[in-house]
Amino acid sequence: MSGEEANAKSMFAFFDENNDGGISLDELKESMSGLGVKFSEKEVTDFFNRFDTDGNGVLDFNEFVALSMALSSTKMSATENAMAQLFSSIDKDGDRSLSHAEIREGIAAFTGLSASDKEIGELIKRLDIDGDGEISYEEFSTNILTKIAVAIKSPE
Repeated sequence: MSGEEANAKSMFAFFDENNDGGISLDELKESMSGLGVKFSEKEVTDFFNRFDTDGNGVLDFNEFVALSMALSSTKMSATENAMAQLFSSIDKDGDRSLSHAEIREGIAAFTGLSASDKEIGELIKRLDIDGDGEISYEEFSTNILTKIAVAIKSPE
């Protein structure tokens, strides 16, 4: 198994909370709540339906891989641009790293909701690959949850 395939299986397992071999719309919403970002029902449903190609209400592994590839492809340059703009708008001190305070303010600005210290801490744990307690642009931009959040908020 290649590293990419192992990573895809690991991410699929993360989203597939009940381990039934598919990702439901509710599981996608639940996983996205880890980002602290709230979406309208329509935004998440439209995004989900774009990748549920067989229309059975569940993303199977191949549909999830297609979603992952679409989010990673160069065709998503508008999304990548939106991600860079979002990161810059959150990174108030311009050091290309998001602190606890910047993440809290960013979530409030992006969602209109506040996040607790515990929620911010969990988000940092989930995204902070190098363990420095902050989120670098690379950690922010390579995380599938961030990509999904930006893609849901961006028009096709």
